[in-house]
Amino acid sequence: MSWSRRTLLDQETQAVDAATRRIQLPARGALSGIELRCACTNGATRGAERIFEAIDRVEVVADGSDVLFSLEGIELYRWAHFMLRKEPPHVWTEVAAAVQQLTLPVLFGRYIGDPEFWLDLSQYRSVELRVQYSPTIAATGFVTATFQIHAPYWIDDSGAGPGSRRGFLRTTQVKAFTSLAAGEDITELSRLYRYYDMMVYARHAAQNDGIDITIAELRGDDKRIIPVTGRWDDWQALAESGLGIDGSHEAVCSPLDTETSDLYTGRILSLVLTPTIVQSDANGVITYTIGAIAGDRLTHSCSDTADAAASTHFTAAAARRATHVKAAGLGVGNAILIPFAMRDDPGFALDAPSFSRLQLALTQGGAGSIVRCIAAAAVAASRQERGAGVGNGPEASLFQGRQPL
Repeated sequence: MSWSRRTLLDQETQAVDAATRRIQLPARGALSGIELRCACTNGATRGAERIFEAIDRVEVVADGSDVLFSLEGIELYRWAHFMLRKEPPHVWTEVAAAVQQLTLPVLFGRYIGDPEFWLDLSQYRSVELRVQYSPTIAATGFVTATFQIHAPYWIDDSGAGPGSRRGFLRTTQVKAFTSLAAGEDITELSRLYRYYDMMVYARHAAQNDGIDITIAELRGDDKRIIPVTGRWDDWQALAESGLGIDGSHEAVCSPLDTETSDLYTGRILSLVLTPTIVQSDANGVITYTIGAIAGDRLTHSCSDTADAAASTHFTAAAARRATHVKAAGLGVGNAILIPFAMRDDPGFALDAPSFSRLQLALTQGGAGSIVRCIAAAAVAASRQERGAGVGNGPEASLFQGRQPL
């Protein structure tokens, strides 16, 4: 085994504010994954948009149309949290003219350097990474022509291949829709491959998780078999207890009084604010506190006093001041994971080819959530064997070292 870390793009700044950057991958070798890091500079007033909102979609496509990996920016951000069991490496700051950064793993194995699951580039005529982006250009958004892409990748092109290959993990969006006030949304699932994990993302701004989508259930053979079922809160609690997910999130806000910040923790169970303040005669008393909380949306309460002696007379803060925020929710905010390959045993992976029909049923309790369904499936080592999926064997789960339930 001889993994090498190389660079596809080295902090390349994009001249166009909305486009798809296509990067050709090597023609041969074992590709384990790509560490995609995007960055963008905040506007002159405040960086109210998150960097993952500026990423429309990340894809790896072979031979022009064979999609091997495809997720929207928000999906990949949440998927990375599950894989890493904590927030992916990031710099989130709302401070004017500061640079936001986010590193997102694009993996074809269970982790970087997986000796058994990786993408064999020589099986295709061409493979390219596509990064579609469109940051909002505004004083409270991002500065024009500052979106940057950095893409190191891990590859073994020694010829022998790293270990005994079983195939690769294909991670893609299965469905995208907006929730309704009631009823079930049913998704017919492909039965070509064994499923390692499925993720459901559902976000309704300023609302707690688990309201618009209440239950996630998998149904086989027209309900004759129910492999898994659970309420949204059950799945999020399982992420903490079974996978060891850290639901905390840190950021630097830069608010005026009554402005809001969405923290993407699904709900706010704990919150600490630490403002960066320089005292002066003009502002004798300065307070930065929690004005209100709705879901994972924080409304800031920021006030000054023009006269230190008039300590009971507060006015809205006259200036933005960097405020360090640490918040925690339950599991991964706005997302649940159905982890089939538990206990590091692929025998627990869902054997989709054995079903005559397979459905994902989501019970809806409210309208307006943006919902996304994602699946990671194991594609067999030979392209001709794809329909067979990957058989049982002593292989680890997608989450290396994840604990049994």
